[in-house]
Amino acid sequence: MTATTVAAPPPAADQPLRTALRAVGVIAHRDLLRQVKRPGMLLSQAVQLLFFVLVYAVGFNGMIGSVGSVPFSAYVLPGIIAIQVVSIGVASGQTYAWDREYGVLRELLVAPVPRICLPLGKIAAGAGMVTAQSAVMLAFSPLTGVSLTPGRFTAALGCYALAAVVFSVIGLCLATVIERVQTLQATVQLAMFPMLFLSGSVFSPQDAPDWLAWVMHLNPMTYAVDLARQALLGTGGLLPWWTDLCVLGAMLAAVLALLRIRSGR
Repeated sequence: MTATTVAAPPPAADQPLRTALRAVGVIAHRDLLRQVKRPGMLLSQAVQLLFFVLVYAVGFNGMIGSVGSVPFSAYVLPGIIAIQVVSIGVASGQTYAWDREYGVLRELLVAPVPRICLPLGKIAAGAGMVTAQSAVMLAFSPLTGVSLTPGRFTAALGCYALAAVVFSVIGLCLATVIERVQTLQATVQLAMFPMLFLSGSVFSPQDAPDWLAWVMHLNPMTYAVDLARQALLGTGGLLPWWTDLCVLGAMLAAVLALLRIRSGR
């Protein structure tokens, strides 16, 4: 009687993918815990948002009245939420820079996983956190005169999630290009204010002069604000919604390719 030998099953073909996804999840969990343990940062973000709402959505509402058939407070709310999304997204690259500065990045890179897992984990944490904040802000949007429906809520939240991913990747790309933390912080601060206020977030871009309109079309945030405004208010925007979506998708593909190159293997 001959003994039959049972061959060991071949290793699963998706094992490397599972390992990479697990690494992304671990890094995202680490970054989320770090953010939750800093309530002061979350409080400062909430105060900043409250300032924009009080000044623009409430303070200017009585003076300006409406933009077309939409109350001014409702018109600027999508842009105010976009300011929060883009600011946090771009600034998320600074956590990568601090990890590199203190040697944490060197320890993480010795793990037997693709190096792209590290920035992807940070993107998942940053985008997830800011998307959750956007959901909370959208829930209170009827207070500013927005006619909120489940469909509009879902569409707007998807727009902000896409914007959070795009600008988080942009922030990570900046962190891989600019190695000094102080230089990175100064660069982010220098780029943020023109990008925020030349996006049509707090004014109607249709009323801008021609030369300013051309500048706004070069601003990536313009497309995020325009797409979110159309999704939340259901009104026509500066561009067709599919144009905004295609531009954001193309930007995401481009910065992801750059991040893949800069992060190494």
